[in-house]
Amino acid sequence: MDRREFLALTTIAAAGSAMAKTDRAPVADPGPKRPEPLNPGDRVAVVAPASPVESAEDLEGFFKRVRNLGLEPVPAPNLEKKYGFFGGTDHERADDLNWAFANPEVKGILPVRGGYGCSRLLHLLDYKLIKKNPKALCGYSDITALHLALSQKAGLVTYHGPVLASSESAFSDGYLRQALFGSGPVEFKNPGWEYLNPEHPEVPPSYEIRALSPGRTSGRLAGGNLTLLAALCGTPYQLEGKNKIVFFEDVKEAPYRIDRMLTQLIHSGCFKGARGIVAGQFTDCDPEEPKDGEWLVADVLKDRLAPLGIPVMTGAAIGHITHKWTVPVGAVAELDADEGTFRIP
Repeated sequence: MDRREFLALTTIAAAGSAMAKTDRAPVADPGPKRPEPLNPGDRVAVVAPASPVESAEDLEGFFKRVRNLGLEPVPAPNLEKKYGFFGGTDHERADDLNWAFANPEVKGILPVRGGYGCSRLLHLLDYKLIKKNPKALCGYSDITALHLALSQKAGLVTYHGPVLASSESAFSDGYLRQALFGSGPVEFKNPGWEYLNPEHPEVPPSYEIRALSPGRTSGRLAGGNLTLLAALCGTPYQLEGKNKIVFFEDVKEAPYRIDRMLTQLIHSGCFKGARGIVAGQFTDCDPEEPKDGEWLVADVLKDRLAPLGIPVMTGAAIGHITHKWTVPVGAVAELDADEGTFRIP
């Protein structure tokens, strides 16, 4: 075989190999795995991955909250530890999470509160272990760091909803129970006046679902507390918004700070390729007596998000509020900003 024949045969073989790769059906991305629904009486780990348990009275209240949900609390080994303003050292708090996922008797994981600290232990979590042992974990605020890391590094669906320190609410408990015990479709509706203020039947403007940008879309959910999303920019746990419906909320942040954080997310590419946005509640963020022409949160959202050219819905019951939804981070959701609907199919 001379050189010309060899090159010809090599070219044919390469073309055949390329054709085989092209004809092969693409492998569908299964996305994050949703943990098995809990059953009444299941044992769930009580953990403090951020701020600590302040008192024995608080701890008993957390256990009572778990039992009111029909579950049995199991205290994590380091639950009552304190280290500075954390619920134990970074290693102790990470160990508790790894222990909870590894423990076959534990079926779910409920943090006592947010505060601050979850971002400090993300590099200490055993993501391979967690991926092999998917379990329900619910929380909000600082727990946002866990939602991002577990979704993106362990392929686990988690739940953005109440922590054990959250005020009990029949409205919130309904969505929380649906998330923990159910597996069917969920239609999210905002609380009505009977929950918000029985003495005044009008619903506050912040709870009015509005289409900031029109359109319908679907995609996996990602997001959480805006401050945490911005703080994790530039880290291995940065929000990956491509093909996602991104949601966020915040509390006690002035409108200019919200503008700064949204700008950071935009410049960091976190919204690049996003399919839609759901803005939650921005509690105690607007000034009590705004000056003429002063921007409020609504103005910031319009200025920063409308130019993205994707459906944006505002006013969702997500955030630092008593009556809130429990949203499955990583699950597929459907958003219709025109109709003001948001659902898990």
